[in-house]
Amino acid sequence: MVKVGPRSAESSVYIYLPGQKVVCVNDVFPDAIKKFYWKLPVKGVTYTVRDLIPGIDPSGEPGEMCVYLVELINPCSDMPPYPERGFKAERFRPLETDTETETETDDVPEQIPHEAAVS
Repeated sequence: MVKVGPRSAESSVYIYLPGQKVVCVNDVFPDAIKKFYWKLPVKGVTYTVRDLIPGIDPSGEPGEMCVYLVELINPCSDMPPYPERGFKAERFRPLETDTETETETDDVPEQIPHEAAVS
């Protein structure tokens, strides 16, 4: 995850990597938007990032970062190039747990095996 933008947490833009775990922090959607989705994220639920692309806002203007989630597949837009409808990256925050850190280093030996040591 890369954090870009002002230092204020409320106005920061998060850029996620595929496979990264995120938690939804904003599940309030306008009623007019809900009809375009099959499934919407729920606040407090953990999801896995499938992809992150430049997106468009509901009026069709570019500029938002759009997150696709492994757990939620939605219909495609009716506007070319007909991308799947995703979610604003700012609706999510990275999931940071001790378990993730431990998992990433479990396969790293504490000492270098004698056979691999360079003399």
